[in-house]
Amino acid sequence: MNDNTIDEAELARLGIERVQIESFRWGGYRYSNARDAIAAATRGAKK
Repeated sequence: MNDNTIDEAELARLGIERVQIESFRWGGYRYSNARDAIAAATRGAKK
């Protein structure tokens, strides 16, 4: 089962809250932390 087929009523019954997260992409990689993305981009710019 993937996230697109999860029953919202089941989540509510179990007390699970769906939240949105922010992610950052650079150089084909995904980062959950902006500082990590900045560090990678800075290292990449020095090459």
